Amino acid sequence: MKIIAIANGGFSIPTLRMLKESKYTLSAVFVMPVRTRRSGEKAGIPPVREAIDGFLAGTPWYEPDDINSPESVELLKSLNADIFFICDYGRILSKEVLLTTKHGGVNLHGSLLPKYRGAAPINRAIQNGERELGVSVIFIEPSVDSGPILATASCVPSLDETAIEVEAKLAEMGAPLVLQTLERIEAGSFVALPQNANDASKAPKLRKEEGRIDWTQTSAVIIDQYRAFQPWPRVYSDWVKGSESISAPMRIILGPFAKIDGEGNSFEPLDSSFEALPCGTIVKKTKNTFWVKTGDGALCVEAVQPAGKRNMAAEVFLRGYQLNVGDKLV
Repeated sequence: MKIIAIANGGFSIPTLRMLKESKYTLSAVFVMPVRTRRSGEKAGIPPVREAIDGFLAGTPWYEPDDINSPESVELLKSLNADIFFICDYGRILSKEVLLTTKHGGVNLHGSLLPKYRGAAPINRAIQNGERELGVSVIFIEPSVDSGPILATASCVPSLDETAIEVEAKLAEMGAPLVLQTLERIEAGSFVALPQNANDASKAPKLRKEEGRIDWTQTSAVIIDQYRAFQPWPRVYSDWVKGSESISAPMRIILGPFAKIDGEGNSFEPLDSSFEALPCGTIVKKTKNTFWVKTGDGALCVEAVQPAGKRNMAAEVFLRGYQLNVGDKLV
């Protein structure tokens, strides 16, 4: 079976590696063009583009400006492939594109569909406190992650794992699932189950402003926000000294939070004397760390990155900055 891969991000890498080493023919790889910033500088090289110079060396590759253009459709037809593997590409494929192969295309998606359709399924699932996460292999349709489900696999990550570790784990889990699905399609023994649209939810792209911490939330919610928003946009607050009203509070990026209980949470019950203080108040400080009041207790901060500075341990931050009990994070 001849396969064309349409992929760009790191989530596709384990599957591409497995396809390259499989009995199937990886006929070509299509990637997104490297973007140019307004400054004229090139953006970072996508992981699949890097792989073309590595384990995909020798595989024909293309980077059309528009995968759905008539020129791209004609190119895809000329490659005479049996099926597409699509993953982490960032564009909806047209019906005309999907008709250029015998079996259309299969997509590896980072959620247990129909939940979390969209660009950031892993981040949104962690943000929403989901404990069971997973991947789905679906037939591609000209819409967002709505095709019939061919296979799924799930796991329960630990509360220490951020979106970075979870994405890597799910990507490795998805690779053999894709290969098994292709084998079933080749043998004509696959089962495709339609998604229940009533159970569908969206997973839109992350926005920088979503990283601001709302300290009135519970400690568990804030920890999930921290885990979900790695490596971007991360989580942050503005530091206000004492009761002063200053025009430009210092922006600080926070986390990870120290693990101080058996459940893996950075949660500590508050002394009754702190109950009347606003959430976000620094309620405790040692030479090594500090605690911030949340909606149900306090979080112990393990690392801080002041605006324009490097990330540093809380102990180092406290030696260089005069943060005190009673200061506020907003």
